[in-house]
Amino acid sequence: MLTTLLRDRITAVWFALIAATLASWVLGVGHELPQRYAAISIIVIAFTKVHFVGRYFMEIREAPVALKAVFGVWNVVVGAVLIGLYLLA
Repeated sequence: MLTTLLRDRITAVWFALIAATLASWVLGVGHELPQRYAAISIIVIAFTKVHFVGRYFMEIREAPVALKAVFGVWNVVVGAVLIGLYLLA
């Protein structure tokens, strides 16, 4: 039954999002990385999750090219700005 579920792309993305959430939690609770690297990793994971939620659960993958581009640029710019602000703090 699990192999049948994994054949569906949205289900596989959902499992990947759960794994990313668990990775963020592990980085936030107990890790061997310095705090700065852990925080940056969590931000990168968060914006990777935003990308997949937008593409697969908000149907941006089937949207016009302009909307895909705006979403992609927004995702990268806002993520980079947040990382930059964190590094400046």
